[in-house]
Amino acid sequence: MKKSGMHNSSNHKVPSPTNTNRKPVIVNAWAVWVAAAIFYWYEMILRAGGCVMTQGIMDTFTINATRLGLLTSFYYWAYVPLQIPCGMLLDKIGARLVITISCILCTTGTWIFATTTDITVAEIARFLVGAGSACAFIACLKLASDWFSAGRFAFIAGLTNMLGTIGGTFAGVPLAKLVNYTTWQQATLWLAYAGIAVTVLCWTLIRNKPNKGSLSKSKAPEPTIGLRKSLFMLASDKQIFLAAAIGGLMYVPISSFAELWAVPFLMNSLKVNNEWASFASTMVFIGMAVGSPIIAKLAFKQKSYIKMMKMSAIASAICFFVGSYAQSIGYFPTVAALFLGGLWLGGQVLCFSVVKERTSNQISGTAMAYTNAIVMLSGVIFQPLMGWILDRGWTGSLGSAGARMYSAADYQQAIYAVPVCLLLSWLLLKLCKDSHPKLDY
Repeated sequence: MKKSGMHNSSNHKVPSPTNTNRKPVIVNAWAVWVAAAIFYWYEMILRAGGCVMTQGIMDTFTINATRLGLLTSFYYWAYVPLQIPCGMLLDKIGARLVITISCILCTTGTWIFATTTDITVAEIARFLVGAGSACAFIACLKLASDWFSAGRFAFIAGLTNMLGTIGGTFAGVPLAKLVNYTTWQQATLWLAYAGIAVTVLCWTLIRNKPNKGSLSKSKAPEPTIGLRKSLFMLASDKQIFLAAAIGGLMYVPISSFAELWAVPFLMNSLKVNNEWASFASTMVFIGMAVGSPIIAKLAFKQKSYIKMMKMSAIASAICFFVGSYAQSIGYFPTVAALFLGGLWLGGQVLCFSVVKERTSNQISGTAMAYTNAIVMLSGVIFQPLMGWILDRGWTGSLGSAGARMYSAADYQQAIYAVPVCLLLSWLLLKLCKDSHPKLDY
């Protein structure tokens, strides 16, 4: 099958350094990636932190579930359309400046969100955080493509996803305790202060590409491909779009469940406070953190990304379906179901490896951005959609602050969207052409 004019990534491998200079290259590569991954970790805290603040935010702004879903989704309204520009900038000017400016945007947006009492300003602040976060994940993948050999890409992508989901974990119990100790506004303000440190770290450590002299037998620079041609090459490959759409469906358990609706769902279903509920919800992040690098390794052993993605989709669908019956099965079985669901969900990141196998390093940043934009549409669509499902089932109950209160049954109806999306991704994977990762450490 033709690949729309694109070359297999194995033709664009970074040559291995000689023994005399191997150590400096590896140390620098890992330092660069770690700094970028810490920014991704930080923005994941900002993205998922709202899940432990839902009631406080609804009380402060006196809004219903649909408006809350819309407020949080403003993050994605900036994040998604900025993927392609960010990918282009990463290819053109490199990751260092792009990530540093992004850190500043995240910090500014977080500070505004913490200090406003106006819902419109809060939406603008959330939009700024989304704009700043837009490059975080794809920058890590771009740096992995530039600094590591092609065969390591899936593993580095898995590690990146692991560190990001650890950020989502921090947005659970630790942040819930902080919110309970102070207020959601004060906790958010401290996150803004932390952003200053992340900004300094990224500017200090990140470098765009290895020094020319650090790699032996380095290849001549590849000719630049324009944005229009890059997008045409990507959009004309139906397999790339399909892999990205499947990745988006497989990301719904994170973007819409774990990042927003999991904690209130668990609080209502299990009759626990936000700390116990956030601990249970973070099992999705912890499971995905563990599963991402493991499943990447298994994909190499199985010689198939698609096979592992199919296993991930169907297994995680079963786990999240079981978890949707939290009220019936109890707390600890729910924790186990969410952990296993997250563990199998680690195969979601392989959608980026499928795309990487079909593109060259010349457009790797744009390719990762194109894919991530489609993946992140899951948050744009399903955060407010699940809120709408909740409002459809609302019986008129109000809390002391005048905000709507929803029953466990209302939440369960909304949560069914998660296993349904995973099942649909499993069906669509049958249309994907198989990909065979190549390891060349």
